[in-house]
Amino acid sequence: MRSLTRTLPAAALALLLCGCGFLDGGDSPGTRTGFVELGPLQAPSRENLRPTRLGPEGDADRMYAALEAAKAANLPQAHEELTARPSEGETGLAFVLPGCQNTGARLEVDDGVVSADLTGAENVNCGQAEYFLATFTIEQGELPEDWTFENSA
Repeated sequence: MRSLTRTLPAAALALLLCGCGFLDGGDSPGTRTGFVELGPLQAPSRENLRPTRLGPEGDADRMYAALEAAKAANLPQAHEELTARPSEGETGLAFVLPGCQNTGARLEVDDGVVSADLTGAENVNCGQAEYFLATFTIEQGELPEDWTFENSA
């Protein structure tokens, strides 16, 4: 009986840890198409790093120029993600997000507001913020007609 009482908590912990990784990708809408670690940024311009659509309707050039000016790491990868064109019937989205040792991101659509959240950095001690570029595609039918990015004016 003594070994059973020790085994059950260990098994519950293992299930919990496995479940956290499984839920990380979760039931968020759309598909993450890219995730680039940009490292710490030098004097990042919040205005120029606001989320954008990919493709001709977006302003990915503005975002890329701001990443260059802020001396982001992995600029070739960031350029590749920001110049990708979504397939017909899909909307491409790009977000620059501050975090620390994150491993992924998830798209959120709530009451017509579209945002992204970083995932995968639980219990991390961070001395300096890092930034990440996360890109997504989402079926146009999954977005409300009058959707907007979070915190857009």
